[in-house]
Amino acid sequence: MQQKKLIEAAIFLSQTPVKVSELSQKLNIPLETVEKLIEELQEEYRNRGIQIKKVGGGYRFQTDPSISKGLKPFVEDRPVKLSKNLLEVLAIVAYNQPITKREIFQIRGQNPDGALKSLIEKGLIEVAGRAPVPGRPKLYRTTEEFLVHFGLNSLEDLPPVDLLIGENVGENSGSS
Repeated sequence: MQQKKLIEAAIFLSQTPVKVSELSQKLNIPLETVEKLIEELQEEYRNRGIQIKKVGGGYRFQTDPSISKGLKPFVEDRPVKLSKNLLEVLAIVAYNQPITKREIFQIRGQNPDGALKSLIEKGLIEVAGRAPVPGRPKLYRTTEEFLVHFGLNSLEDLPPVDLLIGENVGENSGSS
């Protein structure tokens, strides 16, 4: 019972989703026990106003989405603002990562420099290394913050979309 209380309180206190391995290590509770107790807690919170959800590879408390309209007066709306331009570049990175700036340009047909800089500043994407091609261009990928922001546990939770490199590139993409 004490272990379950510790896990519940640790998830409650954490500013970001907390991983099972972190709970196990910091609370000195076996990994399997942490997993079992989180499942019990999730069941206990299943029909309440707050729930324990797995997002970004960890667990956090969040309100039940079905009551969000009723809570609107209590929440200051400060979502990360993403323009259409930023959303397009973010989607391209999310579905094609790791990806270079040139590949993003080939898909969109527009220079992604400003969007990439803004998405990095917002913590939604990061540099994932360099491509093993001439010039060694930077590779971009989404971050854990991207998963948290969109309420995803992993990239496998992204809705299916066909955004493969080259499929949306028109005949007049600049290479003649």
